[in-house]
This record gives sequence, structure tokens and C-alpha cells, in this order.
Amino acid sequence: MEQPRHIPSVEAHRGASAECPENTLAAFRRAVAIGAPSIELDVHVSRDGELVVMHDETVQRTTGGQGRIADLALADLRRLECGSHKHPGFAGEPIPTLAEALALTRAHGVRFNVEVKAFTAPGAPVRLASLLREFAPPEGSHVVSSFSLEALMQVRAADAGIPLALLGNFPAILEQAAARGIPWVHGHSQGVSPEGVATAHAAGLRVMVWTVNEPVLFAYCAGAGVDKVCTDKPALMLETRQALVAAFA
Repeated sequence: MEQPRHIPSVEAHRGASAECPENTLAAFRRAVAIGAPSIELDVHVSRDGELVVMHDETVQRTTGGQGRIADLALADLRRLECGSHKHPGFAGEPIPTLAEALALTRAHGVRFNVEVKAFTAPGAPVRLASLLREFAPPEGSHVVSSFSLEALMQVRAADAGIPLALLGNFPAILEQAAARGIPWVHGHSQGVSPEGVATAHAAGLRVMVWTVNEPVLFAYCAGAGVDKVCTDKPALMLETRQALVAAFA
């Protein structure tokens, strides 16, 4: 095997989501136990302005409840559970707040990639920035990512020191991120190429690729020079990474 340009770091997609219900404290704790240095999660804003962790804008898929998060108060969301859809053993797993997830940083030093869908309540970007400062990791920093340039610019207005990442497809996101001074691009694995990664690096951008669940794709990303991969299977990808490190030590 040709020596990789760079061996990417590993980020747990919605926590250890292949093993645990996505975007739950159980999934995040499992990712920490596995040794993932960073965790991706998704946030929405409840009716009463609380930042809560869930991928979809509605609660149906993972809770069996009804309604949009933006139309439900935190108390309404707390009456739901989001674990049993994965396995009965996770029944009763609550919908976390962002603060509850970020508290793992204090205990374990893990970093988070907070994906924002949209800010649906006034003051939400300021609240997000405040939480990221309150639960700042001892090394590195949390990252805020989004498909929405508007949401990213709202975060920048709240705190220009928070690293941002533009989500999308390669190569379109490279020019957009460079033009706005966004330091990270998070792109779908289908579009990644060594040439695209080199172009990103030449523009001062760092590259994450999602969702990387197979060792052969991890090895391809390493050969392409990717900085970080996001995976549903952090245990497998960390093993793959360790094997590559050992092979080229």
C-alpha cells in the first residue's frame, strides 16, 4: 500500500450511532468510551428557546411522537424517549439538551461538532456561543457546522472565535467556504478526491468527509489527504486508523 498523505482523525457521527440510538447521551458516552476524540451532533431550537439534540426537525422518526421541535417546549420533549426505536434495551433514553451533551467535555475532554439546521428562535445563536464557551474543551475547540451559510454567519456574529464548517458536496463547497473565510469544509464521501483535497488545503481549508464506515474508504481518505472522517462506526474506524499508523510508523 502506498503511504498515505495524512491519516485522518475520527469523529463519531451522532455518537456511536451504529451501536446506540443516534444523538443520545448513550451514543455519546459510548463514543467517549471507545476513544473518539470528537463527536458530531445535530441541534434544533425548541419553542421556548432551548437547544436540543436531534437530527430531524420533527420528533416522529426517533420518538414515535408528533410535531416539530420548533413547536414543542422542552417540557413536551422531555416526555418523549428516543431509545427504543433502536433497541428495547435503550427504552427511556431522553432527548438531550446541548448543554447535557457538552457537559461530557468537562468530564472527558471530548470535542463536539455541532451541526445547526436553522435558528428558529431569537437569541439562539448567542445561546449556542455561550454554551460553547462555557463547555470549551481543554485542547482544540468545538466546531459549528451547517449546510446553511446564513446560520454560520449568525454564529460568527455571536462569536467570531468559533471555528465554522460548511457542509455540502465537493467541489462546490470549496469556493463558498473560501469566499466567506470558513476554515472547514465537511463534504460527502462520494465527491472526495485527492485533487479536491489538495485544492482545499491550498486555499487554507481543512477537510472532513462523511459518512465513512468502511476500512477501504478510510484508507482512500487517508491517501487523499483528508483531515478528519465522520463515521457511524468509530470503534472500527479507530482500529483502522491505528493499523495504518502502525503500518507506516
